[in-house]
Amino acid sequence: MKALTFTVSKGGVGKSLITANVGAAIAKKGKKVVLVEGDTNQPLQKILGLTFPSDGARLEDAVEKNLETEKVIYPTGIDNLSIIPSGISLQSYFEIDPFGFVRKLEQVKSDFMLIDVPFPLGKAAFLSLGFCEHFIPILTEDEIVLCVESTIDTIRLGKYLLQSTPIGFILNRIKTTKFNTEFVKDLEDLLEIPCIGRIGEDPEVTKSYGEMGSQKAFLAYGKLPQSDFAHRIDGLATWLIDQKLGNGRKDVIRLLNEVTKPLEN
Repeated sequence: MKALTFTVSKGGVGKSLITANVGAAIAKKGKKVVLVEGDTNQPLQKILGLTFPSDGARLEDAVEKNLETEKVIYPTGIDNLSIIPSGISLQSYFEIDPFGFVRKLEQVKSDFMLIDVPFPLGKAAFLSLGFCEHFIPILTEDEIVLCVESTIDTIRLGKYLLQSTPIGFILNRIKTTKFNTEFVKDLEDLLEIPCIGRIGEDPEVTKSYGEMGSQKAFLAYGKLPQSDFAHRIDGLATWLIDQKLGNGRKDVIRLLNEVTKPLEN
């Protein structure tokens, strides 16, 4: 299984939107994908138009009650795409059982797992980057300096402490011609990873998160199939499928035990 997370350099970069849409695009290509909801605002569920009964089992129930992970994996209505809902944020699993969290996710049988993360990352970084072998930072044109600084910090944390490899970055919500080939090359040299996607600002895609007036959330990749956004998302999905990832599973329990001890002291 290829376990990935799209990391956030700041709020509003589109990590949940990209997670849901890339997951759907990969699933459309025949690969089994499981999304893990790690944000209490439940953005993935909103984008995918999902609701779950209040008494339905969620990831925290699997951890606390030692349920089989299969009991908290739900279909999304999209072939090959499933979701694991969570009623608490990722960092809250440190208060329950972070190692139980890892063990439950390790039971998942899928081609891809995409973990959505809240902002700010905080301690959630230790679970998302600690579990995932690879991650993809997202940067936006707005506050690009802040995005770059935060991305550098995240790369250091993931690559050198949590054994999670950055495989590329995405430039999202591009509004001007500022992000030309030369500028992107400078970013690639600075971050030492390739730019794997450039996605322009699109008001219709922005609405898909459900924050524009009465507009309901929706899966932009499915509802706007002819858009440049859908084309870019499809390219990202193809690129991820073609990468040779997930070949050497790390010992996440041992790793988390080592890196979280200083947090407890």
